[in-house]
Amino acid sequence: MSRVDLHLHSTASDGTRSPTEVVREAARRGVSGISLTDHDTTAGLEEAEAEAERAGITFLTGAELSANEPGRSVHILAYGFRPDEPGIRRFFSDYRAARNQRAASIVVKLQEQGLRIELDDVMMEAGEGVVTRAHIGRALVRVGAVPDQQTVFGRYLSRGGPAFVEKPPTPPARVFDMVHKAGGVTVLAHPGRTHRASTIRRWVSEGLNGVEVLHPHNAPNVRRRLAALASELGLLRAGGSDWHGPDSARAELGSERVPQEWMDSIAESARVLQDEQNGAAAPD
Repeated sequence: MSRVDLHLHSTASDGTRSPTEVVREAARRGVSGISLTDHDTTAGLEEAEAEAERAGITFLTGAELSANEPGRSVHILAYGFRPDEPGIRRFFSDYRAARNQRAASIVVKLQEQGLRIELDDVMMEAGEGVVTRAHIGRALVRVGAVPDQQTVFGRYLSRGGPAFVEKPPTPPARVFDMVHKAGGVTVLAHPGRTHRASTIRRWVSEGLNGVEVLHPHNAPNVRRRLAALASELGLLRAGGSDWHGPDSARAELGSERVPQEWMDSIAESARVLQDEQNGAAAPD
């Protein structure tokens, strides 16, 4: 059975392999389709799509967008959207600036904890990519301030930690609406880890289109519950490895047996939405 991977990260955000290398790894592993879903950016999509065409792999435009509610982060996978739509381009631009400011604030907090780290260390680690907490963790390890990433997040960067800084207030409903206006569909990333069914139902009423059923952190009982919820509510189903590179201590690319038909359904839903938008915009 053909399998796809709809949750992948590259050096455009916090992955350790370039978009081209991500696609080549997918081809090497026999994956038939992918979506590159970097955090709050589309910077790697053009490169990845070109390589996917050369490799004969089906490609779906994607990104993992940041949202939040009081006391919790919400990650939303966006698929099939138009990257050049002004609203979503503005979101990515604003969020890149906000992430840079967040990184600067985190560095100050880390310095207050007695850690020897500078913002330049973090930006060097991020390179051209959108800066994330993972880059901060890697920079801390590289300069010898902490022994490993687990220590960084366990002691400092997780929610409630002394160096945690919340992202700008971004209600999920705002993200759903923005993605829809760009002709895309929205899927809740790794929902089994933190979100209750009642919360997912509320987000569906606000515009959520699907749930990530298959994810390395979703236990078998969670997968069954999410699959049942998707069937009940008519939601799209998605899945992927959340791969960040071979040296990231995460699941291997293509390790989740995500069927091609799930990818096809997501792409078709985005096409239908865009056809409706084009029809509404056409002159009488």
